[in-house]
Amino acid sequence: MIPLHYDSQFFDEPIDRYGTDCDKWDGIMAQEGHAVLPMWVADMDFRCPPEVTQALVKRATHPVYGYTEPSAQAADAMIAFLARRHHVMISREQQIMLPCVVTGIKAAVRALSKPGEGVLIQSPVYGPFEQSILTNQRKVVDVPLLRDTQGYYTMDYAGMEDAFRDGVKLMLLCNPHNPVGRLWRGEELTRLYTLLEQYGVTLISDEIHMDFVLNGGTFVSALSLDEREQAKIVVLTSASKTFNLAGLRQATLISRNRELRHAMLHDMRQAGVEAGNLFSFVATEAAFRYGDAWLDGLIAYLAEGERRLRNELAKRVPKAVMSPLEATYLAWIDLRAYGLRTDELMRRCYAQDVAFSPGVYFGKQTGEGFLRINFSCPHSQTMEAVMRLEKAIQANTTEK
Repeated sequence: MIPLHYDSQFFDEPIDRYGTDCDKWDGIMAQEGHAVLPMWVADMDFRCPPEVTQALVKRATHPVYGYTEPSAQAADAMIAFLARRHHVMISREQQIMLPCVVTGIKAAVRALSKPGEGVLIQSPVYGPFEQSILTNQRKVVDVPLLRDTQGYYTMDYAGMEDAFRDGVKLMLLCNPHNPVGRLWRGEELTRLYTLLEQYGVTLISDEIHMDFVLNGGTFVSALSLDEREQAKIVVLTSASKTFNLAGLRQATLISRNRELRHAMLHDMRQAGVEAGNLFSFVATEAAFRYGDAWLDGLIAYLAEGERRLRNELAKRVPKAVMSPLEATYLAWIDLRAYGLRTDELMRRCYAQDVAFSPGVYFGKQTGEGFLRINFSCPHSQTMEAVMRLEKAIQANTTEK
């Protein structure tokens, strides 16, 4: 039976994920040899919308699971969702289904740059940005975000212009930004796009966290910056983050620019990359068509979770600086005031049976001394994690 209200009681319910081969719980237990409270990888410990489960069960009752074409129905549901939730209008031919956003990032790097060329990122940023550049023999051009004493990050426009002037023609943007939690505003993106146009730079915008706006504000897609067909803009997104469907492996590449779409599609076909599977199509369609009420309840729950996390950190780890969180369910925590490097922080946290994401995964220099906390879980789990972090910080440095 589908709940009428997705309230705190719904999201507070603990879900036992052990034994499901999930990275978050089973993977870290296998690594450490015992149970660890996982607050690291960015998936959620909540039930997905029940309409998704119902649709999957219904499809599973059909006894044939043969080769399946990309679903026009799933594409249409995504297109309607973007229009309904974000006022972004695209057509079916302007999107390409693919297994995941990281696949799209790698395809963009391969198809839209040449070996040895520079690709711009803004650290601290999602680790696969840098990895996708390096594994494809391109040069990482890092123009780090600027940070104030309160942990608020902004773009370094002068630094980016220097890089564009030096010949960089491809930029990877995280919008909203993982891990620092920025919701890039329209005026910030417009100023960036002015530079991109001036220097002929193609923009690849990872917008997988677009639905997690927690404390007011409005998500602005890069697709809104220029709606012309010649715009050198590619957006990557997925239902996987919004509706907790990452294991089903489906994402979407969107561009109004036919030349860019065809270049990336050609590269993916050469590598044998194909979109999703029949169950991902079914789940994605159901999520985008029927998940609005669930998503609205989730956002309210996450906003409360952010407030509780911030208050609990202030009480238990008072020297920590949690960056202002405008979007995502990922808190970026500066612990440098405790004089501990990231490797020592991680060692201490594992000793207290809690796992966070190490800051250096997002930038070797810009993430040193930081941790990222995923609070998309029952509030009780988040509170327990902060208590264990407090113990880790207070532990004797010789503790094993």
